[in-house]
Amino acid sequence: MVSFVKARNFSFRPVPLLQFFMAGMFLVLSQSAFTEKATNDSYASAIEVVEQLHTVLLSVMQAADSMAFSERYTTLEPVISESFDTPVIAKVILSRYWKDLTPQQQENFIQLFNQQTIATYASRFDSFNNDVFMTIKVEQLKKGRILVRTEIRSGSESPVKLDYLMHKNNDQWLIISVIADGVNDLSLKRAEYSTVIKENGFEYLVKNIEKKIAEMESKKEK
Repeated sequence: MVSFVKARNFSFRPVPLLQFFMAGMFLVLSQSAFTEKATNDSYASAIEVVEQLHTVLLSVMQAADSMAFSERYTTLEPVISESFDTPVIAKVILSRYWKDLTPQQQENFIQLFNQQTIATYASRFDSFNNDVFMTIKVEQLKKGRILVRTEIRSGSESPVKLDYLMHKNNDQWLIISVIADGVNDLSLKRAEYSTVIKENGFEYLVKNIEKKIAEMESKKEK
């Protein structure tokens, strides 16, 4: 039979174990917070690309009532051309049809697609409702890619999730796809363009894109 005196020697052991456990939990939480901060710091240049785009978009939206489509296009052209990796996007979108094009056709399509991207932004971001762009976080993906998660918040309306898939090209972070509320623009265009080329040919696709750009311009200039 164990006496009370001998048993008493064991009664104090849970205290340091509890302290050790709590200290360990604090360390894990601290490391988790540090890792998240370190991740965001590591991708500061990528976040800067996205936020610079948002800054220009916001300025265009705020001045929408006094800016014509052509003015919005001119304002957006430099930041979009510098923020998106259009040559890579064009190649991915055309998929297996890319290799069938001549170098000149490839270059022309890259320029045309860039024009369409700028025109689309100039057409859609044409009003202001106390909108605020918020950068939420950065997620690491495979193959050196990252996802910069952001939101557009407008008054009492539900936020619109706007995520940017990015990769590095010559040590510079560039956007290769925009995902709005879960809808991947790159995937949509790849499917659409593939169908058009398969059914009507590449030249028909080019004329169709040129037509859409002209429609956006004429509609917004009225």
